[in-house]
Amino acid sequence: MPIFIYKGRDTKGILVNGKRMAQAADTLSLQLIQEGITPIKILAEEDSKSDWQKIKEEFFYRKVSTEELAVFARQMYTLVSTGVPISTSLRHLADTMRNTNLATILYGVVEHLEAGQDMATAMQNYPKIFSPLMISMVRVGQSSGHIADAFMRINQYLELETSAAKDIKTALRYPFFVMIAMVIAVVLINVFVIPSFAKVFAQAKVELPWATRFFIGMSNFFVHDWIILLIGAASAIWGFYYYISTISGRLAWDKFLLHVPIIGKVLNGIMLLRFSQSFAITLNSGIPLIEGIELIAQSVNNEYAKKRILMMREAIERGNNLAQAAAITNLFSPLELQILSISEETGELGPMLDQIAMFYKREVDYDLKRLGDTIEPILIIFIAGLILILAFAVYLPIWDLASVAKKAG
Repeated sequence: MPIFIYKGRDTKGILVNGKRMAQAADTLSLQLIQEGITPIKILAEEDSKSDWQKIKEEFFYRKVSTEELAVFARQMYTLVSTGVPISTSLRHLADTMRNTNLATILYGVVEHLEAGQDMATAMQNYPKIFSPLMISMVRVGQSSGHIADAFMRINQYLELETSAAKDIKTALRYPFFVMIAMVIAVVLINVFVIPSFAKVFAQAKVELPWATRFFIGMSNFFVHDWIILLIGAASAIWGFYYYISTISGRLAWDKFLLHVPIIGKVLNGIMLLRFSQSFAITLNSGIPLIEGIELIAQSVNNEYAKKRILMMREAIERGNNLAQAAAITNLFSPLELQILSISEETGELGPMLDQIAMFYKREVDYDLKRLGDTIEPILIIFIAGLILILAFAVYLPIWDLASVAKKAG
């Protein structure tokens, strides 16, 4: 529901300003007239913002993190489970929320509740904040009368997501900074170091080896044609982001990531960990199997994996059991498929998915700890090779000059 900013005068002629949610400007105008306010101007909040305000919001908008949503869900569980009404709980959390954007959203949810909507429907008005999986959990909690438990499961789900994201960032931090340092070193060498040697070689008028000529040519390109280099780099980055913004491009890129040596194995394990954990939580929440698969597919941040998971739903709709549907995806090992088959027959699918998730958690933790150790030798070899080529390119001509000087002496 959009938010409108209005200006009007009351029955005493006093100017009144405010902000209110409404279906449309005409609806708000009728509401104001019924309240004794003559509207002068009604603008949608987005339309009332200047271009500069929109740019500032785009770049400086404080996003609601998964960690903040996890804390919100845990607090809601605590308040609702002790008997505090949902509206009162939301208003209390909004009053004490550090993230003003999340506080504004919670106030909006309260307004929807007071307008007669239930909690799940009110959350649907903010799809950028509350995912379909979270909304479905709340809806099932409402229908079963255990909405507090729904918030606890949402907290568990979000904490698992936060933990996985932190583990990935921690594992990739060292390789990332090493690569950045290498790029900076290459730029500094080409801009400041090689030009100095190039002047000496030019005065000596000796035949230079191919490696030296290559580095001197690259240095000249860095120094004299840096605008072309900058435009080329910007165009390559833009082209890459445009490519992965397309459906086919995103699908190909996500598939490529899952098959990259070393990193692909880790990403594949993390994806299966999230799938198992999310699937277990949805089943334990009471969400039907088909709907749960659909929700999990929407929450997976990989288009290739999403397509494979949706294949499971289609296979189940055709009459296959869960293990047969999972086999079609080629995402699970034979042992995991056997576990799914047995647990489906015994009716213990949720607990067994928890066991699979625990297995993947141990595997992912081990792989993430080894990721830095695995990448480090590769980076060292690459750096050593770069230094060796650079040394030959710079010092071979110097040795030649020294030999010429000796013979002349």
